[in-house]
Amino acid sequence: MAPIELVNLINTIEDRDGIYLLEALNNEAGFFSSGGQLSYIALDSFGYPYEGIETDYLRLQTHVRISAVENNQTFADDYYNIIIFKGNLSDDNLSSFIQLCRIHAENADELNFKDFFYSLIALFQLPVEQETKNAIGLYGELKFMQQTYNQYGKDISEMWHKRGSYSQYDFSNGKMSLEVKTTLSEQSEVSIKHEQIFGDHPCRLIVVNCDRYDNGETIEELIDSMRHVPDAFRGMNFNINLAKELKRVSIKDVREMRLDIKSIYIFNTEDINPFPEIPDGVSRITYRLDMSGFVPLTDEQKEVLIKEF
Repeated sequence: MAPIELVNLINTIEDRDGIYLLEALNNEAGFFSSGGQLSYIALDSFGYPYEGIETDYLRLQTHVRISAVENNQTFADDYYNIIIFKGNLSDDNLSSFIQLCRIHAENADELNFKDFFYSLIALFQLPVEQETKNAIGLYGELKFMQQTYNQYGKDISEMWHKRGSYSQYDFSNGKMSLEVKTTLSEQSEVSIKHEQIFGDHPCRLIVVNCDRYDNGETIEELIDSMRHVPDAFRGMNFNINLAKELKRVSIKDVREMRLDIKSIYIFNTEDINPFPEIPDGVSRITYRLDMSGFVPLTDEQKEVLIKEF
């Protein structure tokens, strides 16, 4: 059920006191409404004690006895955990909330209910940075994931920002990391944090070059095409991080800026290090590196790297 359909259902409920089922996501979880608000409710299979936590957008209530759903009796009389969306039903955050709750209901064994709530808090407290460069960077990372799946059948989305906001690299499998830099067609330089790219941890640099033009695709269209892939881009980590990244770009850029990929190159960092020797006492060097004179991995080398990643 689309977000607008859930909102329309809520608006038809005249009784403000009862609990009404809007959509069952499975036998133990679903979207409900009470008092004109949207709630995600799931069976308390964790045995939490009763607890209430509240933020500007969300309210968590654990271990709540629910025995009377006004329009449906298929949910057993039992204890449930509840996340209430407190924002206005026209708020742009509502769609993200609904999408993530759907993913959680499908993958509840990956993330317990309280940790899921804390992930949502982090999402809705992120500052909104309306910067086009963030949108271009996000497009490049998503396009790299899509190309990796389409060409090699490898879904690397769960390795994306594995530690959320604390991730040092865009992708990491514990043994090697991949850092993606996205540039527009007229640019051949990328911004480098030397210790990140050329430090002790094995890293490969991905340079995505794209164009802005009227016949390209929007970030919204790219995300939609990825969500229609049945066996990839479905995990909780990917979807939470995607929602976080979308908070860092303007909605206008997501929906209207049209981009297309010109090239995606992978570089061995040991082959492109401009400063192999750093003097003692010098650290945290950041600079622009012109990539036009470096040789990327061949298609065969790229395939081996991705399949082993």
